[in-house]
Amino acid sequence: MDFDEWCDTYKPIVNHIDKNASFDNGEGGIMFETYGDEVEFVKAQDANKIWMYGDGDDGGSYIWSGWGFVNRLGYFITDKPCPDNVTIQVRVSYNWFYCENCSAEFEDPDNIIRDAFDEHDLEKCPECATLEEITLVGLENKNANV
Repeated sequence: MDFDEWCDTYKPIVNHIDKNASFDNGEGGIMFETYGDEVEFVKAQDANKIWMYGDGDDGGSYIWSGWGFVNRLGYFITDKPCPDNVTIQVRVSYNWFYCENCSAEFEDPDNIIRDAFDEHDLEKCPECATLEEITLVGLENKNANV
């Protein structure tokens, strides 16, 4: 299930507290923050209608059914509950490679860029690496979304 399918299936509600909330669905933002009135509203909802948005261990971002704290970025509340005894994880975005050298960012779903440059201890990316370095890390023949 992708994010759009999740929205169509579980029907996240619009954040009525913050008119500038993230994840605007055309009617308003649907994400609730992790503090203040917004998190208090989230905590008051049925547990099976709470979904946590956060960072995954692979660098991507996900929505998980239920309440959580680790790596959380926000929450969603849905009209339709998550089924009992079911855990759902939905990928929202893929991991990104951030170059400390030039500040470039690349979507890196399979960590091809990160792994290639880390293996050779190069603190660079395809944008700032020389042709020799690109060849050294083996990216000259790979489709790494560069």
